Amino acid sequence: MRELLTGDHASVRLVLTPESVVLAEARRTLTSLSLYGYRVDAVIANRVFPGEGADEWRARWVEAQSRLLAEAEQSFAPLPVHVVPYLPAEPVGKDALAGLGAAMYGESDPFAAHAVEPPLRMSADELTLALPGADRGDVDLARKGDELIVTAGPYRRILALPAALARRRISGAELRDGVLRVRWAAGDGPPGGGGPHYGSARGANPRPEELNMEERPIRQGGPR
Repeated sequence: MRELLTGDHASVRLVLTPESVVLAEARRTLTSLSLYGYRVDAVIANRVFPGEGADEWRARWVEAQSRLLAEAEQSFAPLPVHVVPYLPAEPVGKDALAGLGAAMYGESDPFAAHAVEPPLRMSADELTLALPGADRGDVDLARKGDELIVTAGPYRRILALPAALARRRISGAELRDGVLRVRWAAGDGPPGGGGPHYGSARGANPRPEELNMEERPIRQGGPR
């Protein structure tokens, strides 16, 4: 099932309403989905008040939602944000759903193949993991044997390293523009002494956006 959901032809679309708390939660959801390897190809803003003919009460909602929609477009760029107007009734039935789809996607083809790169990629010397919206202080790295443990806020993923990387030492890592890059030193050799190892990526690092990956023994009970 996981291979199906994270395959080349699978993608996720985030649905939100233009409210501050919902928008903040959608940002965290985008980060967590990317952490676990799911590709997000669009955002859908639901229940958006139309501006035409708005009375004073609704005009305030239109103003607030317009501001939050602009914020959403900035937060989720380059993903498209499709807008669904606030409907007078629940869309039930084929015709109602077809009309909703037309309002949402316009001339776009909702079934067109996406062009989103896989969040996790590995090369001979580097691992890259897209973590859109993640702050440097929220990201933590830990290494234990042939596993790399990535934590973003409350979410954690354990990555099994291929043999070619598992026997090599990590030389450094950084989070820049929403992408975590972990680099391995050239050549074979034990990862800093052969036992479990740990590298912190907390915000105390003095260098902006640089994640300090100096390896040292992992704490008892596993990484935080």
